[in-house]
Amino acid sequence: MGSKRKRNAAAAATASNEPSNKRSKTTTDLPPAAANGTANGTATKPTKTAKNALDKSPFTEHLTVEERKRELGLYELLGSEDPADRINAADAIISGLLGGEGVPEPVLLRHLEHRLFRGLASGRNASRLGFSLVLTEILGQLFGEKELLAAEKYTGLTFDKVLGILIAKTSAAGGGGGLGGGQQERDNYFGQLFGIECFVRGDILFTDKSRWMSVLEILVKLGQKKSWLKAQCGWIIAQAVASYMKKQKLVEMTLEKLAEEGFAKTPEGVGIWISALDRWPEVKLSSAAAKQVPWKGSHPLAVASLAALPAVLKDSGRDTSNDNQQDGGKKKPKQGNWTAQLHFVWDLILAHFSKLGKLDDGADAAEQFKQFWNRVVDEGFFSKSSSDSQKFSGFMIFQKMLEGAAACPFILDSLFSKNLMACLMNQASKEDRYLHRAALKALKAIEPVAEANPSFVPIILKQLLTHNGVYNFDQRTNTKTVDKILQYTTPATIKPVVKILRLKDPSKSGLDESKYYQALGSYLFRLASAPSESDEDSVSSKSVPGSAIKLLTDLAYSNKSVPADIKEALRTRTTAAFARLVRRPEDFGHLCNAILSIEADVDPEDEIAGLVLPQAYERLKDLLDPSKEPDAPRAPRQALALLYAVGILQFYNEDPDVMDQFEELDECYAKLAGESMQDEEGISEYLVEILLAMVARPSSLMRQVSQQVFAAFTGLMSADALKLLTDPLAADESAKGQQALFSTEDEDMHDAEDDDGEEDGSDDEEGLDSDVEIVDLEDAGSDDDDEDASDDGNSDEGDDDAAEKDQEDLEALDNALAEVLGSHRLDKDAEAADSDEHGSDMTDSEMMAVDEKLAEIFKQRAKTTSKKKEKKDAKDTVVNFKHRVLDLLAIFVKNEAAAMNPLTFDALLPLLHLIRTTTTKPLANKACETILNFSAALKKARNRHNAAAEAEAPEMGTDALLELLGEIHGEASKDLSHAFTKAVSTASLAIASILCADDEDVDKTDKVFELYTETQKKWFKGEVKIQTAFFSDWLNWCQSHASTAAAAAAAP
Repeated sequence: MGSKRKRNAAAAATASNEPSNKRSKTTTDLPPAAANGTANGTATKPTKTAKNALDKSPFTEHLTVEERKRELGLYELLGSEDPADRINAADAIISGLLGGEGVPEPVLLRHLEHRLFRGLASGRNASRLGFSLVLTEILGQLFGEKELLAAEKYTGLTFDKVLGILIAKTSAAGGGGGLGGGQQERDNYFGQLFGIECFVRGDILFTDKSRWMSVLEILVKLGQKKSWLKAQCGWIIAQAVASYMKKQKLVEMTLEKLAEEGFAKTPEGVGIWISALDRWPEVKLSSAAAKQVPWKGSHPLAVASLAALPAVLKDSGRDTSNDNQQDGGKKKPKQGNWTAQLHFVWDLILAHFSKLGKLDDGADAAEQFKQFWNRVVDEGFFSKSSSDSQKFSGFMIFQKMLEGAAACPFILDSLFSKNLMACLMNQASKEDRYLHRAALKALKAIEPVAEANPSFVPIILKQLLTHNGVYNFDQRTNTKTVDKILQYTTPATIKPVVKILRLKDPSKSGLDESKYYQALGSYLFRLASAPSESDEDSVSSKSVPGSAIKLLTDLAYSNKSVPADIKEALRTRTTAAFARLVRRPEDFGHLCNAILSIEADVDPEDEIAGLVLPQAYERLKDLLDPSKEPDAPRAPRQALALLYAVGILQFYNEDPDVMDQFEELDECYAKLAGESMQDEEGISEYLVEILLAMVARPSSLMRQVSQQVFAAFTGLMSADALKLLTDPLAADESAKGQQALFSTEDEDMHDAEDDDGEEDGSDDEEGLDSDVEIVDLEDAGSDDDDEDASDDGNSDEGDDDAAEKDQEDLEALDNALAEVLGSHRLDKDAEAADSDEHGSDMTDSEMMAVDEKLAEIFKQRAKTTSKKKEKKDAKDTVVNFKHRVLDLLAIFVKNEAAAMNPLTFDALLPLLHLIRTTTTKPLANKACETILNFSAALKKARNRHNAAAEAEAPEMGTDALLELLGEIHGEASKDLSHAFTKAVSTASLAIASILCADDEDVDKTDKVFELYTETQKKWFKGEVKIQTAFFSDWLNWCQSHASTAAAAAAAP
């Protein structure tokens, strides 16, 4: 019997039908304000009782000390914020009261009167939740339909008596038994509300209508007496009508009672009527009660009732916590306050339309919702006469409906109404607007809806950019709302999205032509940057980036209706989009197809262009032909196709060097199409020349393309091609080096060659092109470790020389000015003690002469500064070009070292030379990192191969490797910095590991040891200077190899 009576203890803790925004952090059927009833909600640590098995024995009538401690522990645990603790304590208390034959009536009465009902008025932690859990179960067993314990065993505990105990223990005067002020009063009223909810949820009120009418009377009076409890009282009534009442007559009596008390004219009344009529659509009220209902139709949301709804619902978001309505609400509530908690009536309204939409195809529901939204929300909450509090509530209603759009999509078309959008854009546009943060929150609520339901993206965009929105919505609101929504476009929605973005008549956008195309270009750029779907074809015409880049290319190059000046900006945007597409190999087809779609006019008088361009198109199509890929390597063909595509793009961008590039590409095409290996031998040289010309351009697109193409051709690299790639690393980082690399013909270059030593002293900070990665030459040589200070001695020395040179220039300027003006600096007073003896006022002619001399001084100063800036620009150009070359070398090393390509060893000496000679630390660091990556990739490749494969280096030969090792040892003595020593040691050990890999060829191993011994002898005799780390790394490598060999020998 006891287990039967406890059946609902755990279930009651979580059973709740209330909308999500009405829940507190701890599960309850009341809104958060009622759940706690106090701002003081400190957590309770689990007591010792929670860790042990709780005592479920019956409570005794005569309390001992141990029994008192037991009760105290259980009720303390019942108020814990941990739901598990509350459930365990509730189970123990219910078992102790009603388990077995049940406790005597005086015991149960004592617990009800002095513990449970009284505990509802406590604001400590989660006491109300825990005590409500126990009371709901006990009331259900006392007065429920199946278990009438009150009639069988506890005859003295009648319904009226138990209800009277609740009222007595939670009344404003008698609940606490002491002075507590306003907070105690609030706690008592909240306790009473929770107690009434226990009666409702215990399902004991609806078999006898007198019980429910008694409770209803209490709820109505409580809501009228304390307006800040009115919403909670209305919620309990709505739940009772919707979930617990089983007879229509009782529902009608309830509604008539509420109508008489004026509840129908409140937001709570609307919610109750919706709950009742959705479940009992045939409900009819008496004529007297019907007159008290403000709406004329049978349902408050019917079209005929909409005229009365705005006046009722406009204040549903008002905070009534400070209202003191007395005598049935005759005192007018205070206005001007609002709360961040939305009234529960809006959850019921949303549920009503969601249910209505499922009954038919949704057409009627959509029309009804549209009329409701426009008349009640748009005209009621966002009209010009609406207060800020009503607009604030309107924004929350908008968010609520957005969240529910997944269940009833037909409401989306109506949500972005005229007044709402005007208010939303106005408040979001500037930070000083009163509802700015509320408007931004409303806009941010759109993004998760689009993310969860990608099919909504076209609908949302149509509302934001057309109808009541504006085409440049993001610019108008200073947000990225449209930009973020576009990222959720899918192949299924890309067609309607593009249709919305591209207007047939640009004038309908409300913008001038240039701003319209600027906004359209931004939207298409965002779509082109979206990642491709993993399961879609790379050249699918329905793909998001493919459709967007094709349209963007058409606007920038083919569309004749777009003005020429606007096309230039669109072409810049298109180039940036191409740069992003190139980074993703899966979007290769989109880029080529977009360029193939260009249909721009070519000057008919340009005969060369008339021949070259069609041939480029033809070869691009041929390289993209999938039918020829089985007979040829796919990666090189795609890479060459990419170069042709970029070449065509450069042609339309009027690049002057594109014709030369097409000639080189034709050579590569001819060799790639050849049948013999001899035809492919020279292709790498042509490619390197093309790629070096591309990386020299300050363009992100060219850099990305060059890296993608080079990665496809690393396996075809020859020694000559590698030399072409590494030669620029040896160029001087000066105007002279720039002239050697780029064949510049600046007339000042010859003067600059004699002043190379001064260029490091330039302090000018000049930004490079925005597409170029800027290298900070001033900060590059700095290091946090004092130990590494000696590593950059050359750079620091150059900086000191530069500072001295600058100081000399300033002193020369001071002296020249002093000589002309006849003055001196303040720190030279002693030297110029008699400077004022001959002072006199200057004549006009003397002043004119001084002006001419000053002008000449500053003119010469400007020339000097200009030359220094030119030198700095030249150095920056060379350094950036070397960075791009190192990027290509890093790709080559990564791909080919893993394939055990002996050609990769030829890159070691140029990299070491760069580390040793450059004055730019980032360059040295990148070169050092490339060598380390080479060693790591080589080691992984050796581990993947067997002993025979490891010893494989026949193409380079043992003698060549030993010669290279000797040259690297010669490099070790040329720079004593730690960074260089680490790089040269790593390169040396990488070669040694190849030569010593074949245990059967002892001669190669002996020669490696002899070379290290010879180098060490020279260091010992003082003939060379080498960092000791060079030899310690060698010894550590030998130790590691010896340990491995010993372990292999010991293995069975």
